[in-house]
Amino acid sequence: MLVRRVLVALVVGFPLSACAIAEDRYESVVEPLQKVDPTVTCSTPFAKPDLATLKSCGEGRGHCFPRNKSPVQSLPACEGDDICVPDNLLQANGGRLKACTFFLNGKPGVCMSTLVKDIAAHLNEMLPDVCDAATERCAPCIDPRDGKDTKICEAIGVHEGACTGGVATRAPTCCHGAGVCMNETGVPEDKREDLSRDTCMAGKLCAPAAMVSGNPDHCKVLGVPGVCLDVCFARMLSPAATVVRGQCRPTELCMPCLIGKGQGMPGC
Repeated sequence: MLVRRVLVALVVGFPLSACAIAEDRYESVVEPLQKVDPTVTCSTPFAKPDLATLKSCGEGRGHCFPRNKSPVQSLPACEGDDICVPDNLLQANGGRLKACTFFLNGKPGVCMSTLVKDIAAHLNEMLPDVCDAATERCAPCIDPRDGKDTKICEAIGVHEGACTGGVATRAPTCCHGAGVCMNETGVPEDKREDLSRDTCMAGKLCAPAAMVSGNPDHCKVLGVPGVCLDVCFARMLSPAATVVRGQCRPTELCMPCLIGKGQGMPGC
């Protein structure tokens, strides 16, 4: 969760052009972080990229590849949305990694690169067995801590298309967590001027997280149904002559659905 101090404007009407404020006070606000499906699902065909076309990383142990096309997420970052994927994973192409025997109870395992954060964190405890001692450790097929299948002993590799779930689909946040960074080309042209870049990278715009997830909080404006929208997105609220906080959180205002429908807001 995210805890922060915010300045709350207590208003009866909030004309966006004038911003008449009756009283200011500070509140401590606890905001839930975005929920992310921890399971990564990759349904497109496996790919075997040409390593010569990729940038080397990890001191020669891997190459930079799009994060959202890799089933293994806990890897060092490259530039942009790429991560440093081990070469044996890049070249697996739906095959299986080299088999080995995990040091606890002689259970089956496979050779995993020390680029993987969980492997690097237990480098001294895990043994290489038949793996390359300089770059790999023998990782278990079944996690001894919880008995769950690690999925690394199955057919594995990177994919042609984007995976779903996990951090592979977790877009960078903006607007103190109330927004999600989206590719500018993914936003309708007539809506782009209503969104700002905020803290997003070049070529991306900050869109309301509720618009992306399709699950906004509902509210009422003088009895009229609406959806809650953070004041970061004041440009989207500008068609409304007067908006109020209603049942929304301290940094949000209630956008009437009469306006929200025209803005493409879900829930209206």
